[in-house]
Amino acid sequence: MRMARSRRLGLRSTGTSSPGKWRQMGQCGSDARPDDWSTLDAAYRFAQANGMPFQMHVMMWGNQQPEWIKSVRAVEQRREIAPWFATVAQRYPDIALLEVVNEPLNDPPSKADTGGGNYLQALGGSGDSGWEWGLQSFRLARQHVPHTKRMINDYSITNSAQATQKYLQIVRLLQREHLVDAIGVQKHAFETTPNVAMSVHRDNLDALAATCLPIYITEFDLDGPTDTQQLADYQRVFPLFWERPAMHGITLWGFRPGVWRDKEAAYLIRADGTERPALTWLRDYVAAHPGTPTP
Repeated sequence: MRMARSRRLGLRSTGTSSPGKWRQMGQCGSDARPDDWSTLDAAYRFAQANGMPFQMHVMMWGNQQPEWIKSVRAVEQRREIAPWFATVAQRYPDIALLEVVNEPLNDPPSKADTGGGNYLQALGGSGDSGWEWGLQSFRLARQHVPHTKRMINDYSITNSAQATQKYLQIVRLLQREHLVDAIGVQKHAFETTPNVAMSVHRDNLDALAATCLPIYITEFDLDGPTDTQQLADYQRVFPLFWERPAMHGITLWGFRPGVWRDKEAAYLIRADGTERPALTWLRDYVAAHPGTPTP
């Protein structure tokens, strides 16, 4: 569920289709090694049918990657990665926002463990910049999906000034080549605990905003062991992110059961379809604070 900062759109009517972990190479394979595209196809058709922007999550990541790719030579890995971009572009021509690289700081595709990918060297490794593999990923995205907004994404960024500055190093390298159009920041419950003041998040968001790039919260969730606690946390956390001028949208991650952090009860809609108090409050809050029109 995506909420865009727009005076024209309310919480009920606005959204971006983002079927989460089905948008990854490990689930979809490539032309050379076809896999199951059905869930991703369904999400794309749903977005098209309902006039919703389609956000592609994700292209390059160090998790949930196909097992075969980690054991082949770098030259073959590279031959497989380029068709992955080309196939996604051909199959989904109206992608609105493409998460090109996910979690470069926390989970790059450098490991040979289960789902780790181990193809970082095939994209140039660290290189002189320290982030050549990420730059090359964005170059491939520009080549194959030239008319789509390209975004970088990671977690545990705004709760740490050090992480924010390291993230900005990558963003600035991408900006030098005009490769990136938006900054994605995940915001899970473990990142917004009360031990880190919300002013820290605010200051680091403003540091990201100084790039003049739009910011998207790509994965937002707050645990709800009780309705009362979840509501209080939404009231404490959500407004700061929503009201930053550079914020262009927030995607609620796992807003329904069976998708994400069920054990922590992070969902906003119960299994019977009824809303939890945090969602009721959220609707009213967004209606009262619609933000500014999003380009």
